[in-house]
Amino acid sequence: MMETVVIVLFAYLIGAVPSGYLIGRIFYGVDLKKTGSRNIGATNAYRTLGMKAGLAVFFCDFMKGVIAVHLGMPEPTTVLLCALFAIIGNDWSIFLKFKSGKGVACGVGAFAYICAPATIASFIVWLIVFRWKKIVSLASIAGAPVVPIVIWVLGEPWEYVVFSLAAALIVVVKHKENIERLLRGEEKPIIQGKKESQ
Repeated sequence: MMETVVIVLFAYLIGAVPSGYLIGRIFYGVDLKKTGSRNIGATNAYRTLGMKAGLAVFFCDFMKGVIAVHLGMPEPTTVLLCALFAIIGNDWSIFLKFKSGKGVACGVGAFAYICAPATIASFIVWLIVFRWKKIVSLASIAGAPVVPIVIWVLGEPWEYVVFSLAAALIVVVKHKENIERLLRGEEKPIIQGKKESQ
């Protein structure tokens, strides 16, 4: 039991590493918490610092999810706890006073390890919505619920379904401000160099 607690705590700390903040400060001398949408995720990094920075942040956050889930192998319950706490760490980082990203890339990494088909299906939905509306937040909100649906359809263990529902809920809740802007018609699309605030 104690070993599981330690592993899960370590998964949280991995998720809590503020990739976007570190990349912005170290390589660009920019504090993403004070620039653009003031979010340290890949979208704000892309909008503020460019394509390379955005991809670097996404990759690092993605790998946090992969590494955290790997820590829990081969015990399914520990795997799920590690994935969940990595996402929680990413979204409420102890290193940034419990404020940081929105868990999309970290969650994608975790689920890519747990159930690749669900991740691929979610990405397809994300891509379709993004190509349609050019709004990253809307695409992320639309793609998140796809994961638990596919996991359920595939007949995976109920623990995976419950966990994926919790993770999807976290992603949606972290986009609360984006949802409010979407409802007001104020969320900006990424078109011709103009990016939305995620």
